[in-house]
Amino acid sequence: MKPDTVKTLVRLGAGVIFLVFLIWMMRALESVTTILLIAFFMAYTLNPLVTRMEKWGASRSTASLLALCVVFAICAGIILLVAPAIFSEISQFSRQAPRYLLKLQEFGLNLIESFQVELPQDWNEILTMVYDRIRQSLPRITSTAGSVISTIFSSTMSVLSVFLQMILIPIIAYYLMVSFNNIINGAVDLIPPYTRNPIVEKFREIDSIIAAFVRGQLTMAVIMAVLYSIGFIIIGIDLSIVLGVTAGLLQVIPYFGALVAIVGGSIMAYVKFGDFLHVIYILGWIGIVQTFESYFLTPKIVGQAIGLNPVVYIIVLIVGANLFGFVGLLVAIPVAAVARVLLMSAVEAYRKSYLYSDTEPKQKP
Repeated sequence: MKPDTVKTLVRLGAGVIFLVFLIWMMRALESVTTILLIAFFMAYTLNPLVTRMEKWGASRSTASLLALCVVFAICAGIILLVAPAIFSEISQFSRQAPRYLLKLQEFGLNLIESFQVELPQDWNEILTMVYDRIRQSLPRITSTAGSVISTIFSSTMSVLSVFLQMILIPIIAYYLMVSFNNIINGAVDLIPPYTRNPIVEKFREIDSIIAAFVRGQLTMAVIMAVLYSIGFIIIGIDLSIVLGVTAGLLQVIPYFGALVAIVGGSIMAYVKFGDFLHVIYILGWIGIVQTFESYFLTPKIVGQAIGLNPVVYIIVLIVGANLFGFVGLLVAIPVAAVARVLLMSAVEAYRKSYLYSDTEPKQKP
């Protein structure tokens, strides 16, 4: 075996071992990994703003602090702008909730009767059925009670842990932003010099893809939240802003935001107006918004940033969530972007090799 081949195999083996070790560490330290990934995502997103401030004459540390302050100010402004309307909607909905519940109950009973399902006719039948269910479920209820008590006992620590994590994220993001260029330069310096340029070019391609995708998805989520909310307010359903904002933010998961809008909007329309005409209004508005998003917003804003089919996109998210939980959701799309770039490079190299053309590569004189 040639020495160059041995070196290549050794490097590949070392890379595989490092990747397996990294995946194991991510799974073993999921909570720490989640904090680091969110902080890195924040630093990565704000790094262009920090770089721009540096060009204006600010130091790296000052620019990083100002960028975080800008983000917090924008978030606080949005909360102060939207929170009163949301609280008002929730207050109004809570007053109407009993009436809406009766409507849903009536609709459910009519639906059950239409399928000719037998229901208890009097209280004796109901009590007998409940007694039988309790007797059958008593062992499970006993075991569940213990877990509920332990959960309640540990809830205080969980709240404190979440609070500390929320504080740590911007602090870690600040130090990452301050050291962002040093981190990148250090990582580049670890790449062997003979292969550094092509690898750096690939990482620049990956960086541009992920940056375009992140900017596009955030912009899309805001626009869709506004469009859903406007339509729900005009139609007149309760929780218009709550549903609109929730569906818009969940638009980052393909079809999930639209599903939330359809289900939530349809239920709110039926329980308030008691007819299917307003449900049709909801479905019609969601159809208009989705058509506008598919044929105008996505091509103009997101474009072919990742280049993944929506079905593949969903599969990637499901696989990431099943393997690594919340951490998997965070890294699924960036990993898919990296895999796509590397796969395209591998295909390109294969097409240029003698394995594809069946001709030996020319030897250099």
